[in-house]
Amino acid sequence: MNNDKKALIVHYLTEFVLLSIGFAIFIVILYLNEFHFSFSIISIWVFLYNGVLFTFWLWKNDAKLWEKSIACVYFAIIEIIIASSFSSFSIES
Repeated sequence: MNNDKKALIVHYLTEFVLLSIGFAIFIVILYLNEFHFSFSIISIWVFLYNGVLFTFWLWKNDAKLWEKSIACVYFAIIEIIIASSFSSFSIES
């Protein structure tokens, strides 16, 4: 198997793992909320999954430190905005 095919397989496997993590996060959030779907669940999922994707990007990207710092500030601002949308989320017992 040549290097191009190996790189393609690793790429698709990585995408599958990231998609599976996103799906698992969504199912856990639904389970914790007793499968009552609402807008706040989507907000929480986006908040958590953005964190996973951004962490993966930081790990794999070979950008300069100042570029990563600017991206981190932007990410923090976006996460604050998203977090403010689900502040009314509560898990009912």
